[in-house]
Amino acid sequence: MNLIPTNKFQEFIDDQSFIDWVEHPSVESDQYWKQYIADHPAEKEHIHQAKYILKRFQNEKKKPNSNDVRNVWLNIQSKILNPPRKISYITRWSAAATILLLIGIGAGILFFAREQKDTSANYTAMAKMAAAGNEVKLIFSDHSEKQFTAKDPIIKYNQHGDILVDSVTLANELSTHNKSDKELFNQLVVPKGKRSSLTFADGTRLFLNSGSQVIYPVTFNKKLREIYISGEAYLEVSHNAGWPFIVKTDHIEVKVLGTEFNIKSYPDDFNSSVVLVKGSVQAIFKSQKVRMKESELFTFDNATEKTSIGKTNVLEYVSWKDGWMYCTNEKIANIATKLSRYYDVNIQFNDDMVKEMTLTGKLDLKTNCQEILNVISFIAPVDYKLVGRNILLSSKIK
Repeated sequence: MNLIPTNKFQEFIDDQSFIDWVEHPSVESDQYWKQYIADHPAEKEHIHQAKYILKRFQNEKKKPNSNDVRNVWLNIQSKILNPPRKISYITRWSAAATILLLIGIGAGILFFAREQKDTSANYTAMAKMAAAGNEVKLIFSDHSEKQFTAKDPIIKYNQHGDILVDSVTLANELSTHNKSDKELFNQLVVPKGKRSSLTFADGTRLFLNSGSQVIYPVTFNKKLREIYISGEAYLEVSHNAGWPFIVKTDHIEVKVLGTEFNIKSYPDDFNSSVVLVKGSVQAIFKSQKVRMKESELFTFDNATEKTSIGKTNVLEYVSWKDGWMYCTNEKIANIATKLSRYYDVNIQFNDDMVKEMTLTGKLDLKTNCQEILNVISFIAPVDYKLVGRNILLSSKIK
């Protein structure tokens, strides 16, 4: 394993446009760098590593120099090579293999490490970045696409493999050209500001949140049901003990026999999480065993390199699918991140004081973004200013 940063990695660290994107992302920069990754897949790992480094220094409010970068790199690589023994600490890159092992019992969930090479489908290679636009896209295995102007299109596969969108069957050429003996994959891409739901032929239902993507086989094979998710999704998995359902992300994997849970693994977030609504989970790491029960939350924090499992208010993690955001002493910085995705807006802060303010209550996401901002500014000492799709939050406290 190379302990010294690569030249390509260093190029990203020194690229001011890349730094601006990581520290102050905009719609335009997001589109540019997503397309760049799509055009240069071999550089994706270097980009994830560079983003991780920059965000660590951003959290410390420090501008890194070459020695700082090298020291952090060596520290991370050292921990990867020599992982600590305690369950609360798991060291890894945000895009590297996790060494966490969590095995579900009964109708539970299985998280498992990807230290060895994946023998399943290469989802990263087949993933197709959506072109610039604001519409939900259904991308077929031959790379043709169907766009939907509805804000929350409901997509369903029936037992014959036909595709229905908002109860209307798609044209035959779209629903049948993928029928083949070879395993083929479709993708559902949901941009910021939109949502969608997808029902598979086995009855499993998936709610896909803003800025998310799911890749799935046109027809599940007889051994297992496997899909890939980037972003956030709520799943209601159709129970079948002999036909396990596997959800893969860039950070964790989940095996389900029949349950309901929420999984979140956005590429730009500092952590991944799973909230178990129904079923049971047993987490296993070396000699440590932790059983997850209903209403428990599992998180992996990329910045602090810690994991945690404990009771939580499930509504705070799953209510988005019903058009609500529940908050319990949640920082406005975290709320802003969610609103940015949900409404496809760019929220910035005039001072750090606003970021640290907390809110408790619920926000009605079925209203427009400005009404949400009116509520926040009414219950907290916060002002906002709208400039197109950009929103600047500032404190009323002078």
